[in-house]
Order: sequence, then C-alpha cells, then structure tokens
Amino acid sequence: MSLLLHNYWTKIKEGDETSFKFLVIELFSDLCNYAYQYTADRFLSEEIVLDMFMKIWQNKENINPNKSIKAYIFQSVHNSCINSLIQKKNKKNINNVFLSNESWTIIQESTQINSFLLEKLEAEDTERIIKQIILTLPTGCREVFTLSRFENRSNQEIAEILNISISTVRTQIYRALEEIRNGLLKNY
Repeated sequence: MSLLLHNYWTKIKEGDETSFKFLVIELFSDLCNYAYQYTADRFLSEEIVLDMFMKIWQNKENINPNKSIKAYIFQSVHNSCINSLIQKKNKKNINNVFLSNESWTIIQESTQINSFLLEKLEAEDTERIIKQIILTLPTGCREVFTLSRFENRSNQEIAEILNISISTVRTQIYRALEEIRNGLLKNY
C-alpha cells in the first residue's frame, strides 16, 4: 500500500485529481475512526478529516513528508484533533465554564499521539515495500534471499540445496539487500 500511496502522492503533487480521489477514498474511513478516538464526535471527526484533505490538496506542491505519506496524513489528523480540543477548551474558558487543571491534564495526556501506532503504520508500510521489492528480484536471487532470511538457512545449506557456490549465495544475498535498500530509499 505504501508504495502505491507513494506513487499516487507523486501524481497528486502534479495536480492529478484522480490520484487525490483515490487517496481520499483509501484513507477516509480509517482517518475518521482515528479522529473519533480523540473527539468522540463523528461529525467533528469527518469535518477534521475533510479539512485536512482540503489543506493537503491546497498545499500539495509544498508538502514533502519525511516518513511515509500515510504516517504524515495520520499525524496531520492528530494535530487537527488536538487543535480542535484546544479550541473547545478556549471557548469554554470564554464562556466562564472552566475545566480544572487536573481535567485539562487528563485531556492532554489522553490525546497525545500514540507513537506506537505511528511506528506500527510505518513498519507495516515498510514490510509491504520489502515484500514488493522481493517479488521483483530475479528468480535465483529471490530464491537465495528467501532461503536465507525467511527459512534461516546457512549459506552452506543454500549452496547445497540450489547446487551453487557459497560465493554465489553471498553475491545473491548482497544484491537482494541492495535492491531492498534502494527501494526503501526511493519510498522514504
């Protein structure tokens, strides 16, 4: 998904509305559910997500996420939720309906972004990218790499199974790792 989102993001930056619609359709529901965790208000959650997509479209040329597109978008929704909660608090203060400091501390602590969730999203995206890269490796290289990394076979065992030299095994593993590294660099 991450590679697909990355490809769509490139097109979005060029003004491709179809790619932007795909992005909205793909992430809207998950983002609304994520926002709802902070706002406990379905209407407000949808409004926050729609506003965030609007801002992304309006500023698409200037947005260059440091991490994955998905993590960037989730972080944007998180920030909008926090801003919304702060605005609500300020409105309450204006109306002289003050929250105690303890209550405000609880709200702030409960709405801090779950770094584990973002790390999990990034890890899932990275895993998908790696799997896609492995599928594009030449058959022999993919076979050696799979035996080494997923079946925990030694270089000697792989050489015997595939009837190739140990140096060929090392070379194929090195090539696979280089392709994965280059693929990850392109996506992040």
